[in-house]
Amino acid sequence: MSKEIRSGRGGFGTDMGFVLAAAGSAVGLGNIWKFPYITGEYGGGAFVLVYLGCIALVGMPLLYAEMIIGRRGGKDVFDSMSTLTAQAGLPGRLATWGVGLLSVGSGFFILSFYSVVAGWAVHFVSIAVGVSRASPAGSQATFTALAGNGLLSAWWHTVFMALVVGVVAAGIHSGIERACKILMPALMAILLLLLLYVGATGGLGSAATFLFRPDFSKLSAGAVLEALGHAFFTLSLGMGAMMTYGSYLQSDRHVVRDQLAVAILDTVIALAAGLVIFAVVFSMNAEPGAGPGLVFITLPGLFARIPGGGLVSIAFFVLLVVAAWSSGISLLEVVVALGVDRFGWRRRDAAIVLGILIWALGLPSAYSSGFLDFMDDLTTRYMLPTGGLLIALSAGWLLERADREAGFRALPGGGAMLAAGWTFTIRFLTPILVLLVLLNGIGAF
Repeated sequence: MSKEIRSGRGGFGTDMGFVLAAAGSAVGLGNIWKFPYITGEYGGGAFVLVYLGCIALVGMPLLYAEMIIGRRGGKDVFDSMSTLTAQAGLPGRLATWGVGLLSVGSGFFILSFYSVVAGWAVHFVSIAVGVSRASPAGSQATFTALAGNGLLSAWWHTVFMALVVGVVAAGIHSGIERACKILMPALMAILLLLLLYVGATGGLGSAATFLFRPDFSKLSAGAVLEALGHAFFTLSLGMGAMMTYGSYLQSDRHVVRDQLAVAILDTVIALAAGLVIFAVVFSMNAEPGAGPGLVFITLPGLFARIPGGGLVSIAFFVLLVVAAWSSGISLLEVVVALGVDRFGWRRRDAAIVLGILIWALGLPSAYSSGFLDFMDDLTTRYMLPTGGLLIALSAGWLLERADREAGFRALPGGGAMLAAGWTFTIRFLTPILVLLVLLNGIGAF
């Protein structure tokens, strides 16, 4: 059974505060940057349909698993796992150390290079508002000059990390919840304004057709595996963020509802971002399959050519920064929670000290794209899928039934049928699919 040891840790003041913070963790560069470009690369509607199916079979079962482990354990990743798997003996101890090390390590490593990429977005905001200058040679030259300038990348990396540390140091209610109650509505308002803009200026119809009309002739095995992997990564799974946020919940009652709300918000925002981006692309007769350079190279060039492009550019890159900021907050919180719960550090000290260490680890990524790519591969190909696999196996096989199904009991009829369906999925389907993500990441296919 869960250990009620939340006193003094703080917590979310409202259910909405938790949902917005958890959605903020899920909504990040993956939604605004990666989802549109991989959708473009893999042909649009058919890829989106497979992606939605993968959210249902991988994303949502694991999202509930992380939230309920955090909620019932009530502390950092290590202590929550240890509390709920103690009765499993050696397998429980091995799962605790495996999940703990991979989650905390992933949060630490990912934020180090994620902050560099987010810093690039901050730089593009500064260009859009006229503080910095773009290269007269165009958007490709502008991005090349930024990514190739270690000192400039390090500066924006520092700015972004300061934003993240400032929020986490202020606490759960006064820092994270308060910030996300501003950041997430702001993000959604900006997206809505951009949707209204592209609806008025053209390209929205073509974007909707591209995203929502499946053409299965364009669907390949590689596209299915990419959709599976992105469904896993987009919800911030395998890195302990949802487990950590779940530990600040005060009740099991709304875990099922909240994880559904988070998954829906994350997916809707990704699709809305895709509509905006592809509307701009199609209105200018550009190529939707532009790859990773879509956001930092293709779009800035297009913004310079569309009506009102200056304001659109400001709105879009502020959107990108807000999404990255909310995710960065959750990544740091995974590490800070360990310092506070396990080692008894003061929150402010933990946020500053650990933030500085993560900042220092990010400097090589600021100066070397090769190091950034190495850190990205290490975490997304190996650490996150392995952590997700261990969480699925732990939730399905090592937790006591009372803990495992606690979130379903508030549903009509005790949620018995949903609990049984989730248990079957997390025990059998989800581990197999996450294993496919891991094998694909290491190049087995």
